[in-house]
Amino acid sequence: MTTYLETDEIVLVPVPRSMLSAVYRVLGNPANSKDLESASENGMLVPGQGSWTEQMVQRLEAELDQASAVRGLITLVASRSPKPLTFGEAVRELQVQSNVLRAQVGSLTKATKRLFGRPTWPMSVRYGDAGEAIYSMEPEVADRWLKAAEGTSSLSA
Repeated sequence: MTTYLETDEIVLVPVPRSMLSAVYRVLGNPANSKDLESASENGMLVPGQGSWTEQMVQRLEAELDQASAVRGLITLVASRSPKPLTFGEAVRELQVQSNVLRAQVGSLTKATKRLFGRPTWPMSVRYGDAGEAIYSMEPEVADRWLKAAEGTSSLSA
């Protein structure tokens, strides 16, 4: 039986109701404790998106087409980390039409759901007063993304 210290902080984690029983099964199975410890040690918390491991960063980076606008968006957000980037700034810097970028951002959600079993992004998104998306990335995730992207671009060169 696992014991906890009096100093252990209780942490609330938002979980979709449909996944609650699966979370209870994982947490209730002592065989999973090593996997959970490993994930918490290697994962990086992306606000509003959950934990991202180095392997997740590498899998997503390898999945995205080299020339895609969404890959450019993620790389641009990573290169500016921890500073935020607005959707409008991304459109201008990437020199793409806003509807193209918007559609590809939607495909990012589908890709991560297929790859990781849940829709998650390696970056946070919030919306400004005018409803414009504002993206930001945790520095550790950004470093891992840029290293993975650099490795892929050197392979294709």
